[in-house]
Amino acid sequence: MSGVEALPVDTPREVSSLLLPLHDGQLLVPVDTLAEVIGAQTPVSAFDAPAWYLGELTWREQQLPLISFEVLRGGPLAAMNSNGRVAVLNTGSAQQQLPFIALWLRGTPRLVRVTPEELAPREQDCQQGELMHAALSGEVVVIPDLAEIERACLEYRSRQ
Repeated sequence: MSGVEALPVDTPREVSSLLLPLHDGQLLVPVDTLAEVIGAQTPVSAFDAPAWYLGELTWREQQLPLISFEVLRGGPLAAMNSNGRVAVLNTGSAQQQLPFIALWLRGTPRLVRVTPEELAPREQDCQQGELMHAALSGEVVVIPDLAEIERACLEYRSRQ
């Protein structure tokens, strides 16, 4: 998108979003994607799980997969310590098979307001779980593909 004049009339000028800190970067998600940020928890181990599937957490009487986004996209597992946080994200799934997932964060999310002028796509190949690479006011961010992450979690769970 080259400028404001290219925006459809009903496109919002500003989107309230969150930067989710990872060990090796930041994810950018709309605010309404976040259900809650909770303190670090030790997940219940999952049998024969992929390395990115850290286990399961109980949140509001639901079992949620705890995901390492870094490992999902091919990186190493970052140290998990008590300073970490867990972001419970709404997958937006119409089928409601897995309405929420949990992502391990390095710290506390930061609220940002995103306008079309501040967000610029970056030419970079996407790894598993990545929808797009972008620059937000000069900061490198990744927009996660929550539908793909949900599919990967459901695929693992269906093998159990």
